[in-house]
Amino acid sequence: MNLVNPTDGINTSFPEYVKSRKMLTQAHMQGGVPDYAYGADYVLRQKIKAIPGFYAIAKAITNTTIPLIKQQLNSSSLKVGPSQFPDIYEIVVDCARRLGIGIPAVYIRSKAAELNATAWCVDDDMPLIEITSALLERSTPGELKAVIGHECGHIHNNHGIFNTAAQLILNAAQTAIPGVQQILALVTMPLQLAFSMWSRAGEVTCDRAGVICSEDAGDTISVQSNLLYGAALNCGKADIDALLKQYDAIRDKPVRFLELDSTHPIGVRRIFAVKEFFNSEVLYAWRPEWRMPDMHLVDKQTLDARCEKYISVLKSGKRS
Repeated sequence: MNLVNPTDGINTSFPEYVKSRKMLTQAHMQGGVPDYAYGADYVLRQKIKAIPGFYAIAKAITNTTIPLIKQQLNSSSLKVGPSQFPDIYEIVVDCARRLGIGIPAVYIRSKAAELNATAWCVDDDMPLIEITSALLERSTPGELKAVIGHECGHIHNNHGIFNTAAQLILNAAQTAIPGVQQILALVTMPLQLAFSMWSRAGEVTCDRAGVICSEDAGDTISVQSNLLYGAALNCGKADIDALLKQYDAIRDKPVRFLELDSTHPIGVRRIFAVKEFFNSEVLYAWRPEWRMPDMHLVDKQTLDARCEKYISVLKSGKRS
């Protein structure tokens, strides 16, 4: 009797694995941009790239800056790896593989009073993520995965160059780059507001990446509430339903215009946008195992329109 190994006909080589992963992730790309990207993020990115010469300048500066940042992190922070906080390293690997990006180098920096994480990269080259010790201390493993997934979203969407471009505009008065300060001094306030608007849209995109990478979709919402009160130790978790009522206090009040120069949407806006993503076809294309029978899902265009009513500062809509 001849025994046949059913796996004999399967190509298990590493090149074949890489090829299959690339095909899987390419299926989620539309016009060179991940299909989960917030529409306003994509549109504003195209407008930035259309500024003659500006994108090239930002890319050149980013290429120069990242090696310096890496050296600074190597000097002042702890690098995560298979033998150094391996549980965190596995989270990073899982998020990177799910989105189809290179595995970022992750560093933990000692900042006891700041819950924050930051990503740097150029075209998925030399991706870096920094996590503060306060964020690590005050996050559950699930929340940490949502944060790392969010930062991997910045890498996946190549936000690094656009963030550099935004900072050149928003910090024009502080830049010391020869010649650039004089050029940027001519930039008008509307353009500065446009860069802030793009940055806020980019955060919505990356919150979606955080959900896609999570084990529990609700962890991304929990992260946003943590950032609002610092995840104060020994105080328990925030009541999300009570928190969302704060949106009503600012939605149609003139005070909301103070948000126009902010680079991040306020927390309650981001939570509403994430909750809309829970009901989208895009999410379940990435995580089909989460889909339940009889779910009524909306397409990408409807999803972005629903998010816009919460994220837009000028047109803040009533919550559903």
